[in-house]
Amino acid sequence: MRVASAPSAVWTIIEGARSWRIARDAGEPVQESLYKRLETLGAGLLAPVLDSLMTLFEARFGRRFQAGGPSDVAFTRDELHLLDMLEDDDAAPPAEPFQPNLAMMMRIALRSMRIMLLSVASEAASVVMPFPQPPRPA
Repeated sequence: MRVASAPSAVWTIIEGARSWRIARDAGEPVQESLYKRLETLGAGLLAPVLDSLMTLFEARFGRRFQAGGPSDVAFTRDELHLLDMLEDDDAAPPAEPFQPNLAMMMRIALRSMRIMLLSVASEAASVVMPFPQPPRPA
């Protein structure tokens, strides 16, 4: 299973995207707010790359990212598209105008996000599931 489709990664991404939207709409410092929220999930390091990815998403599609509410269980169309793009760089853009000149930048942002997701996942695994110490000879 790819890390971007692991259930914990999916909810971290969605939580991050929704927190990003809330911070942007409230005029709060986005990365600081995003870091605080993601750090509660053990993923604070994702704040800068997620901020860049979300900002680029809006620039590429020329509109604001439609995020669900903090307690929504269903994903919005934009949230699903973001997840699709994280699984596949070449995920088809929605049937709406977009800036093709930003495609390469979007690929780089998506790959950076995948790398950081792997980093956060491996760090969490080492903290949550440390290797047991082998028994000492008697």
